[in-house]
Amino acid sequence: MMTIYDACPEHNYYIYADICWYHRVSNREVRCMTEQPPLTAIIQKRRLMLFGHLARMDETADARRILTGVHQSDCSRPVGRPYTWMATLKSDLSRHNLTFEDAIELAVDKSLWRLLVASGATH
Repeated sequence: MMTIYDACPEHNYYIYADICWYHRVSNREVRCMTEQPPLTAIIQKRRLMLFGHLARMDETADARRILTGVHQSDCSRPVGRPYTWMATLKSDLSRHNLTFEDAIELAVDKSLWRLLVASGATH
């Protein structure tokens, strides 16, 4: 069942919950009051859903070949944050005790993959 909070941006939760700036309510308390998951959980769920979509693509599709291709580079990495989408994805998969190869095999079954993604997005 959808609530009013499902259809509004996060900054509007304060308005609908009748919270003013001087109430000193944390974001965590607002999420508990509105029963909304953390933003990181939503992003992780969508990242895993995109991975499942890419894993179910035809082997000859460019996006699938990029996903499963081996990335090797002769040049060194520039200084900065070393996180790539693939590294973040592998971190998400490790939370489910999955390797990249096992996840590709599981993602072929769409209903099973959706169940796995939905169960892991609750943190």
